[in-house]
Amino acid sequence: MNKTALTAASEDIIPLDPKDSIAEGGERWVFRHPDYSHILIKMLKRRKTEMFNRWWTFGHLSQRFLPASRYRSTAKQYDEYRRLVMENLFDPGFELPVAHLYGFVKTSLGYGCLTERITDETGRTAPNLQQRIEAGTFTEADRKGLNRFVARLYDISICAADMGPANFVHGYRGASRPGSNRVPQWVLVDGFGDRYAITARTYSRRIRLRGMDSRFRKGKKVRGLRWCPEARQFEFADDYRPAT
Repeated sequence: MNKTALTAASEDIIPLDPKDSIAEGGERWVFRHPDYSHILIKMLKRRKTEMFNRWWTFGHLSQRFLPASRYRSTAKQYDEYRRLVMENLFDPGFELPVAHLYGFVKTSLGYGCLTERITDETGRTAPNLQQRIEAGTFTEADRKGLNRFVARLYDISICAADMGPANFVHGYRGASRPGSNRVPQWVLVDGFGDRYAITARTYSRRIRLRGMDSRFRKGKKVRGLRWCPEARQFEFADDYRPAT
């Protein structure tokens, strides 16, 4: 490859630095796309077997013999995204309750997943449910709106993997694009997709509903809210005073 071709190829790579990430978990970094304000780039962290102190740990063994297990959740999210779209292919009024997925992009850290960025009224990345509760800005109206959104997730029987509070975000979708709907709404930004080896939930609404019940019941708890399995909705904890 000549110097001109090499330069052109390198320009297609988005430079990313972990210290510039806007969020970080045990497995991934999250970055804002440098050119599109309504898109995030989610990067899987590189892990090698020598990073583990003992060779017999689960992390070492899975990384060595089952490396595909680390990106299984991303693949399953795309499967569920596709199912929701195809089941409502001819309904122009259908609003996806999950964050849009836009494929992959080449970066200096490898290939990253492009996903929708939900913003607040100022254009910043919107806080998730857990952050809203901890900040004391969650109101009774917010709780009712969240429960309506949860009811909709049950109505379409989404494949649930993690219904923890960090995956629920309330804000604006496509705020920077012409003609975008400037109405805030709840969006499930992560934690969807059938991650089991036997993908029965993909084909059975009844199993998907049972899976949702299980994920909400076992999801991470946050001070101020409790899950009521009989009603399938969130209630305020007795010691929490909602914002006004």
